[in-house]
Amino acid sequence: MMKKILAAAIVSAFAAPAFAATANVDVYGKLHVSVSAFDDQPATGAGSNDVQISSNASRIGFKGAEDLGGGLSAIWQIESGVTLDEKSGSFATRNSFVGLKGGFGTVLLGNHDTPLKMVGRKVDLFGDTMADSRNVLNSGSDTRVKNVAVYMYEMGGFGVAAAYSTDMDNGEADDSSVYNLNATYANGPLFLGLGYGDGDGHEKAGFGQHMRAAAGFTMAGLKFVAQYDKLDDDNTVVLAPAANQAGDFDAWMVGAAYTMGNIVLKANYMKGEYDGDAIEAGYDVEQFTVGADYKLSKRTTAYALYANGENITLGAGGGSSDQVGSGVAGGDISVISLGMIHNF
Repeated sequence: MMKKILAAAIVSAFAAPAFAATANVDVYGKLHVSVSAFDDQPATGAGSNDVQISSNASRIGFKGAEDLGGGLSAIWQIESGVTLDEKSGSFATRNSFVGLKGGFGTVLLGNHDTPLKMVGRKVDLFGDTMADSRNVLNSGSDTRVKNVAVYMYEMGGFGVAAAYSTDMDNGEADDSSVYNLNATYANGPLFLGLGYGDGDGHEKAGFGQHMRAAAGFTMAGLKFVAQYDKLDDDNTVVLAPAANQAGDFDAWMVGAAYTMGNIVLKANYMKGEYDGDAIEAGYDVEQFTVGADYKLSKRTTAYALYANGENITLGAGGGSSDQVGSGVAGGDISVISLGMIHNF
């Protein structure tokens, strides 16, 4: 018996330093799975009805900080996508970085959401679901960029962020840099945000400057949100409407949510227009969504939603493992989606 106790003590003594070295590592994540029934009715050709089990922006991450003294900390994060329904994932493809944090703000180097994208995430009532607002309000600088340096600072409810990427895609091509800025105000019930993105990387992808404004206000359980986007077309050749950018793009969104105990009722409507010339034949995109969340606990939520749209791909905005699109020829598509989200 004494030998077993002594052996356990020796193992613990050797293991303690290793544990201490990693004691500041936090493990976190979000597991999000839905069952969705799609009804796709294109303007031409045969439609389709389909039922899919989907993983929607599920993730696992590791992060930590080291106190360097004098109010300065070294910070790091590695966040990876997890596709729960298809037994796969992607390592460090989400916000992953190393940086410094202090009285001057926060500086990050690695892979991170653009400041413009961060503004939009604050007002999306159906974020990361089949009805994510990025089904309509997407493209341009609303993305996560590689090879990026980010600076963020907050004081008294006011915040600013700036980012510069040497190449938003591969890190190899010339003249592919992009820059991004935002200014936000968050105090009590009010949120206001402005975002801007531009650069050679935009022009290389065929679009120009991207501007975004967003607002949110909460009063007695009732929340109102709104967003406006303007993305310039910078193509040097004529593109068909099916291309990524078919003229200057203007889009807007309004929504509301009402909380009653553990239940949240919500709805939003969004519409965008590609203002193509006579050859490009610009077209509209739109989406309407109603839904309800039920909070099973502080970390677990079940929800149901119905979304209907035109010329969109449902699930594209939230990076779902299953996406169904209507095309850009007047196609109509709808979905009923039941899902569950657990945060840890």
